[in-house]
Amino acid sequence: MIFLTVGTWREGYDRLVKAVDELVGRSVINEGVIAQVGNGKYIPKHMKIMDFCSPNEFSDLISKARLVISHAGVGTIIETVIQCKPIIVVPRCAELGEVDNDHQFNTAKQLETEGKILAAYEVSELPDKLQQAKNFVPAKEQVGQKIIRVVEAFLSELAEQKMQRVRK
Repeated sequence: MIFLTVGTWREGYDRLVKAVDELVGRSVINEGVIAQVGNGKYIPKHMKIMDFCSPNEFSDLISKARLVISHAGVGTIIETVIQCKPIIVVPRCAELGEVDNDHQFNTAKQLETEGKILAAYEVSELPDKLQQAKNFVPAKEQVGQKIIRVVEAFLSELAEQKMQRVRK
């Protein structure tokens, strides 16, 4: 089973949900997909969906999944790294209105370099990443220390951006 999750951001992530749904419909993905679709407007035709799930359900779905496909949300990435599950990350794009800034690209690039994730920077890259995922073994993390540093850097950047807005 593949678990697709797009998090709880106020905007849906229809671009990713639709791309995965189409891959299932074309049998590029030929196993079951459970999708947590959040606040999206696109209604998948080929996947079991839920808007949101509890933290326990979320952890359980990752545990049962062979592969996770996700936005570059640090909560999802941390959980997959802890569970040593392969993940394909498709960062949300600020230019497309999917998020306020492109911090997810930076997160994805860093963790891809470290061998913790596979990153698809465009949904058109998903078929190739799905092939790579068949043999992908994520690099092990030493008790999540590197991911904690990435999260801390992200939170510091976010706090600085909010302070700049307050000053204006």
